[in-house]
Amino acid sequence: MKNIILTIDYELFFGNVSGSVASCMIEPTKRLSDILASNNSKMTIYWDVLHFFKLKEYEDSYPELKKDRVAIEEQIIDLTKQGHDVQLHLHPHWLDSEYEKGKWNFSYKRFKLHELSKTDNESDINTIVGCVTQACNLINDILKPVAENFELFSYRAGGYLVEPFATISKALLKNGIYVDSSICPGLENTNNIFPYDFRNYPNKTYYKFEDSPAVESDKGAFIEIPIHSIKVPLYKRLYFTFLKRTKYKDIEAIKKGVGSSSAKKKEKKNITNKIQGYISDKEYQKLTTDNSFREKYLYLLNRSPNLSTQIMHPKMLNKHTLYLYNEVIDTNMIKFMSVKDFRKLKEI
Repeated sequence: MKNIILTIDYELFFGNVSGSVASCMIEPTKRLSDILASNNSKMTIYWDVLHFFKLKEYEDSYPELKKDRVAIEEQIIDLTKQGHDVQLHLHPHWLDSEYEKGKWNFSYKRFKLHELSKTDNESDINTIVGCVTQACNLINDILKPVAENFELFSYRAGGYLVEPFATISKALLKNGIYVDSSICPGLENTNNIFPYDFRNYPNKTYYKFEDSPAVESDKGAFIEIPIHSIKVPLYKRLYFTFLKRTKYKDIEAIKKGVGSSSAKKKEKKNITNKIQGYISDKEYQKLTTDNSFREKYLYLLNRSPNLSTQIMHPKMLNKHTLYLYNEVIDTNMIKFMSVKDFRKLKEI
């Protein structure tokens, strides 16, 4: 049996179709937690709490949003009581979002935490320190009364946009957060909304760092628990693409929303550029069930060391991946654990 750290990003889609709280968060998370209970597996829920903040802001005017807020709060409390771990996940673009005619409208001008004001004002959520502090307070106010030993100590940046880390480090430490899980070693994203470049980052189960997770430091104040990534040869990537377009061609159709990448203007490419792009693109792939299927996931899993960190999004769960989770747990192929359990195991 392999032990894998399971982390989920608990959130909606951020494109023109955000999906519903029920279909993207509540229902798939409930189905996943029921499966995990079969072998007492646990997970860490990185909660996109600024969405919750926005629901509270609008709920007096929109009864449907109050219903969403209550459903999320009840599920987060229930998951905590079951022994799952809840930690901080921030998508600051929620601060500029607007709800009208039953639809969320997003602006991406402040998609990363670093784009908020650097003023040292905890009472202003539009500052870096204020956003982190008020988000932490919101989670603590909900969970500390129901879980005596509840502790916020870990962070995942929205869109993996954690760099430059030094810009946000003081705000995190001020709120007791010293573990980050935003890095995907080997991956690069040139999307104009959330670009990142992790091609030269350490690819370890965990390590200490100070000013940037790009540089390991034994005396660093922070710990990075990277999302595990695997280098996949071209022939395998071509094979997985073939399977997705034939055996699993319904995966895209059954998505419940559209991501923020849909806002990117697509450039027209000739056939040569397309071939060159595919050869270099996605050479490294995250350990995840998102947009995946049995053959691909088991390939990645078999090449991941024990205690690797996996990411997934409940909004991306479908019949293929639910079956897969049932399989790996029923056969005791995997025992999932939370970041909190890993911290205890490693005494970090």
